[in-house]
Amino acid sequence: MQIDADGRHLTVRAPAKINLYLQVLGKREDGFHEIETVMCPIDLFDELVIEAWDRPDIELSIDCPAADPADPAWQIPATQQNLVVRAAEAVRRATDAKSGCRIQLTKNIPAAAGLGGGSSDAAATLVACLHLWASWDRKLALELAAQLGSDIPFFLGSQERIGLARAVGRGEKCNLLDAAPPLQVCITHPPSGCSTQQIYATLQGLDRGGPKENHAEEIMHACKTGQFQKIGAQLFNALQLPAYRLNEWVERQLTLLANCGFQYSLMTGSGSACFALVDTDDPGALERREQVVGRAKSLGIQRVYFTEAWYGPSIEQQLGAQPR
Repeated sequence: MQIDADGRHLTVRAPAKINLYLQVLGKREDGFHEIETVMCPIDLFDELVIEAWDRPDIELSIDCPAADPADPAWQIPATQQNLVVRAAEAVRRATDAKSGCRIQLTKNIPAAAGLGGGSSDAAATLVACLHLWASWDRKLALELAAQLGSDIPFFLGSQERIGLARAVGRGEKCNLLDAAPPLQVCITHPPSGCSTQQIYATLQGLDRGGPKENHAEEIMHACKTGQFQKIGAQLFNALQLPAYRLNEWVERQLTLLANCGFQYSLMTGSGSACFALVDTDDPGALERREQVVGRAKSLGIQRVYFTEAWYGPSIEQQLGAQPR
């Protein structure tokens, strides 16, 4: 995330993510699934402006620029259901803060996409509210993040930087990787999202038991080399097959990306967005970009993003350089 502090205001740009690898290792006793995943932040950002005020309430307003209000990707509640509100309230309880805050959220990351927009927004809110109401506390932030949602700790990065990470458990236990491959990515997101709960339920029905092959080490090594072909060859998402069964748009997107000449593509998270790695050495890359936009629209896919991996300084480095 990118943080700009100004007295009683914080502006935070919250990045999306893609999963380069996601294996489901089994179901846990607590009802969650044990996973191993490699996540990469990308330069598609939501923006939050958070202002502390003397009133005790937390007020959230949401703006979705140029979005169709009938599109479910932008039907995002500004209520207690929103992770942003829940994150602010969690910080207030943990710090015994008496004041509240006003939060203006500008959404550019669609919902129900597997891009982590809601989790990233929640992580940004944890950082801002801790800074405004008490002081930045990484240990407390990670505890609250793990309670709120599995992907949220990833967006907090480490004390060294924010970047590529391996996550295990429910996805809440993250270790930053010593790798920063310069990935360029084409993302598509269809009119219909995926339900994470239904995806995992369908996976259970497809699961025949037995040990799961885990190739996380291979993609982590590929990311360290930074070589496009090696990273692309190791892309994997165990949730893609059940998503095929539930949402026909997943297969449509992957077929679209393949037909436009992208060699390596994958669904991210629990869907329904898909992405392709863009080979920057390909002389036809610009033509492929134009093709995917035109063909996507003809299929009814209005959202196509051209992004790249985003790696940034740690929260500590950013807040340490900012006035209180």
